[in-house]
Amino acid sequence: MQNTTKLALMCKSHNYKLDPYSNEYRVGNWVIGSKKRDELVGESVILTESQSSPAYLGGTIVGFVPVDNGKCEVIFKEDSTMIGNKDSVGHRGWGTGRGVCYV
Repeated sequence: MQNTTKLALMCKSHNYKLDPYSNEYRVGNWVIGSKKRDELVGESVILTESQSSPAYLGGTIVGFVPVDNGKCEVIFKEDSTMIGNKDSVGHRGWGTGRGVCYV
């Protein structure tokens, strides 16, 4: 079975925000290069608590908003079928001390 997820974010604190007007989630302060951001729009993202835990939230990336220090917020529309997704569990894309995994 092929992975459907392209980006996994380790978000232990569950500090995402839902915009009630657009129904889009924002989760921020990730180091993702601008070229990679362009490639990821329209792809799936999941939020996990650890490198070995399944997704607790996920959806389709609709954009990125730059924040301080070259970091960005990821903006996505929720897809409830992504809950429980395990594409990033044990994936080699997790770097040491990194909360971003390209799956």
